[in-house]
Amino acid sequence: MHLFPLYTHLVLLTLGNAFLVTLVAMALDAQGAAASQIGLVGSAFYLGMLGASFFADKLIQGLGHVRVLVLCCVTLTGAALALTWTDAMSLWFMLRMLAGMAAAVSFVAVESWVLGVAPLHRRSSAMARYMLVYYFSYGISQLFIDWIPATSSLGFWLAAGLCAAATLPLIGSRRPDLSAESEPGALSGKPSRADRALGLAGCLVAGMLLGGLYALMPIQLQQIAKPEEMGLYMAWLILCGMAFQLPNGSLADRWGKRTMMVGQTLMVGLGCLLLWEFKTGWSLILAFSLLGAGAFTLYPTTMSYACGKMHGRALVKMTQKLMFAYSIGSLTGPMIAGIMLEKYRFGLFLFIILLVAGWALWLLLVRLVLDKPLGNTA
Repeated sequence: MHLFPLYTHLVLLTLGNAFLVTLVAMALDAQGAAASQIGLVGSAFYLGMLGASFFADKLIQGLGHVRVLVLCCVTLTGAALALTWTDAMSLWFMLRMLAGMAAAVSFVAVESWVLGVAPLHRRSSAMARYMLVYYFSYGISQLFIDWIPATSSLGFWLAAGLCAAATLPLIGSRRPDLSAESEPGALSGKPSRADRALGLAGCLVAGMLLGGLYALMPIQLQQIAKPEEMGLYMAWLILCGMAFQLPNGSLADRWGKRTMMVGQTLMVGLGCLLLWEFKTGWSLILAFSLLGAGAFTLYPTTMSYACGKMHGRALVKMTQKLMFAYSIGSLTGPMIAGIMLEKYRFGLFLFIILLVAGWALWLLLVRLVLDKPLGNTA
C-alpha cells in the first residue's frame, strides 16, 4: 500500500502521455503530413528520451524523486497544450523531444523508486507489478482514439489534463529512502562478451520494433481496419503484451531466455505475415495477439539475459548501456519504418519482417559461435 500513490501517479501520467503518442500520429495524418514526417516527429520523442539519459540521475539526486516527478508532469502538460497552438512541423518536433525528456526522467524516477524500496529478493515481483500497471494504462489509453476525433484539440486538452492530474497523488508523498546497501558479499556475475552483445542487440531491435509500432501502427491500420476500430486494435495489441509478461518470465526461467527470444521472434514474424495476408476480424485478433505478446516481451528478456547475475554498480552500468541501445532503436525505428510505409502499402509490416529476420539470423550466428543449446543460458 505504501506504493499506491506512486502507482496512481503512474496510471494517470501513462494515460495522458501514451494517448498523446498515438494522437500526435493521427493528428499529423489528418493534417496531410507525409508518413516520413510522422515518423520523424515520432522519433523526436525517443530522441528526447535518449538525451535525458545523460542527466536524469543528476536531476533526481538534486531535486529528489517527488519534485522531479512533479516537474515532469508540468513539462508534459505544457508540451501537450503547446501542440494546439501551432501547426509548424519544426515546433512539433521540438515539443515532442521535450516531452520525451520529461518521460524518460519520470521512468528513471519511478523505476528507481520501485526498485529502491523493494526488498532485494522481491525486486523482480516489484518490477512485474510496475510493468503490468504501465502496460494496462497504456492499453486503456488507446481507447480514447475511438472517442475523440484526431482533428479536434479536445484530445490534446484531455492528455494535458491527465498529466496535470498525475501530480495530485504525489501531494504529501515523502521522498523514498533508497539508502539501503547491496547485500554483503554479492558478486558482479558478469556475463560473457558474446552474451552482453546479444543483449545489447536485442534491446536495439526491441527499440526499433516498439518505436515503429507506437508511431506508425495507427497509420498502417487505416488500410486494414475500419476507422472506428483502430483504437480497439491498438489497445488489444498492448494488452496482449501486458498479459504475456508474467508467463514469459516463468517460461524464460524454465526453458532459458535465448529460447524465449526465438519464440518471440517467431510470434512477431507470424503476426506480421497474418496481418499482411489476412484482413478478417479473427485473423486480425490472432495476429495482434502474437505481435503484442512477442514484441512487448523482447526487451525485458534480452535485458535480463545481458545483465546475467550482476549486482551493484556493474548492474547499473549494464542497465544504462541497455537503455541507451533501446533509445537508439526507438529513435531510428520510426524513421526507417516511416520511409518504408511511404513507399509501400504495407511498409510497416515489411519493416518488421525484415527486422525480425535479421534478428533471427543474429540469434543463429550467436548460437553457432557459442556452440551451446539455446536453453542453457538462464
